[in-house]
Amino acid sequence: MSSSGRILVPKRAWVIRILSIVTLSLVTIYNVYQGMLLSDPLVVYSTLMPLHALLVFACGWALYKNPAKGRIRDELVSVVIPVYNQKEMIRIVINAVFQSTYKNIEVVAVNDGSKDGTREILNELAKDYPGLKVIHKTNEGKRKAVAAGFSASKGRYVILIDSDSVMDKNAITEFMKAFSADTRIGGVVGYAKVWNADKNVLTRCQDAWYDYAFNIHKTCESAFGNVLCCSGCLAGYRREAIVDFIPYWTRAKIHNSDDRDLTSFALATKWAKKELVPTLGEKITTKLANAMAGYDDSEDRALTSHAIVEWKTVYVSTAIVYTDVPERMKGYLKQQKRWKKGYIRSNFYVSAFFWRKPLIMSLIFYTEFLATFTAPLITLIVFLYEPLILGQFWLPGVFLLGSVLVGFIQGLDYKFRDPGAKNWKYKPLMNLVTTFVLSWMIFFALWNYRKNEWLTR
Repeated sequence: MSSSGRILVPKRAWVIRILSIVTLSLVTIYNVYQGMLLSDPLVVYSTLMPLHALLVFACGWALYKNPAKGRIRDELVSVVIPVYNQKEMIRIVINAVFQSTYKNIEVVAVNDGSKDGTREILNELAKDYPGLKVIHKTNEGKRKAVAAGFSASKGRYVILIDSDSVMDKNAITEFMKAFSADTRIGGVVGYAKVWNADKNVLTRCQDAWYDYAFNIHKTCESAFGNVLCCSGCLAGYRREAIVDFIPYWTRAKIHNSDDRDLTSFALATKWAKKELVPTLGEKITTKLANAMAGYDDSEDRALTSHAIVEWKTVYVSTAIVYTDVPERMKGYLKQQKRWKKGYIRSNFYVSAFFWRKPLIMSLIFYTEFLATFTAPLITLIVFLYEPLILGQFWLPGVFLLGSVLVGFIQGLDYKFRDPGAKNWKYKPLMNLVTTFVLSWMIFFALWNYRKNEWLTR
């Protein structure tokens, strides 16, 4: 990390970055030209994803600066850990928190009705650490566990960490530097690395994906102060940024008649502008808050979405956390389905006001959100409609080449930023998994849209 907050890479990395942007630009222009030449709007539309990649690369690489540059203040920080059936990890997780270089902390661990012996381990840890407060409650879901921990905490700054994530000793210190540097920052997210990265091919692919998600995608969003998901593995908030949202978490009922589908909020444009977000600084309404609070699969995005209405949310690349990821495909797909549902819910809400944000960030957001629903259609167009109906047999090859090329660029950039990285070469494979497997999860997410769940596996 440079003194100005930029992530350092060798000069050859910048040469490859520039060549990558030029190449992606040429490919996008060529596809648009071919679409216009063929009078085929579907071919033109298929450039949506490379255009999105191009914008994310350019902004993430050129504009990001680590916001952790303020002076440390000795203010109380509350660390809230929602826990459910984590007897294998919870001792490691809590021990790591108490090894923090930032010492003025309290830790609130909320046991959400665990049945595997987690309760007994937490009670033992409470004897070892006077600063640890343990709350045992019946199983009600993650959002209720977070809300209980939030209510029991006293710090002006609240750190949320998943019970399968191990915090680096400097993480809280780096968060506090960011909060101190800019009083407009309401939410921060750290850099998640994979704890069990070398277990198998699946975890190696996830390791490559996590690097892209944080060090390219979140750097892009952070450059505009608009990180859209302060991930639950390690996130921090000013208390005042989310305090008026927390009560809805404790009162909201699942599937009651007052809940509104967020799709209707996004589609009812005039009504949304008038009733939901008439001005950017106005607080979210009761109905929208209840709709966001009613589910546990989007609790991190819901908190971020609320904070982003009035505050900046940023990525702190020097605040590191190691998170345990699914090692089997069944658990991984279950996690992805849950994440996809949370992504859809939060983005329907955010779409009601995000057009007021900076133009480039708005373009990236709406392009990505639209691509989430249309990616399967684009795949069908490229691999079936174009070659079989229109005879354009070159298009599937170009599409695959572009996907692999983008993945190679992302992976190589991982290697440049972290010379010790071993799993960077799995990113092209991960891009193919995203195209041919994960993009289709949108249908499972929509089918189970109103089903509530928060376990990752």
